[in-house]
Amino acid sequence: MLAFVYILVCTEIAAAHDIVLVTSKNSQVRVMPAADLARIIKTTHKWPGGHELIVVLTDPSSLEMRIVAQKLLSLTRDEFKNLIDATNKTKMTFWVVSSDDEVLKIVQSNTSAIGLVNVYSINSNVEVLRIDDKLPLESGYVLHSQ
Repeated sequence: MLAFVYILVCTEIAAAHDIVLVTSKNSQVRVMPAADLARIIKTTHKWPGGHELIVVLTDPSSLEMRIVAQKLLSLTRDEFKNLIDATNKTKMTFWVVSSDDEVLKIVQSNTSAIGLVNVYSINSNVEVLRIDDKLPLESGYVLHSQ
């Protein structure tokens, strides 16, 4: 019994850093290939259909955002910070806020926004964006921390 509890606790600690991309319930985008999503975030900053993209996130140097930088965008932490700084000089594509709750509040009311939050922060006011047709905690989900 003790071994089972230990495994359960370790699994939950590891999963605590899994990141989810969320969108507004009114967003038309529900599934996106990882390669297309990375290209949109890194270069075009526009959704399919031409709407400006807003990426709402917390501290870009946090462990969670390093997972996004490395696994989705193939960037180092410094390259990710540079992307945010360079892009925001011309237009405010990246909004850095202080908490997952703030991310969710902004995303739920903005159909052009995607938010990056911890998997345990999601609520019923937003939709989880499938990446490569996978949801968080499914095998092969790109933003899984392991």
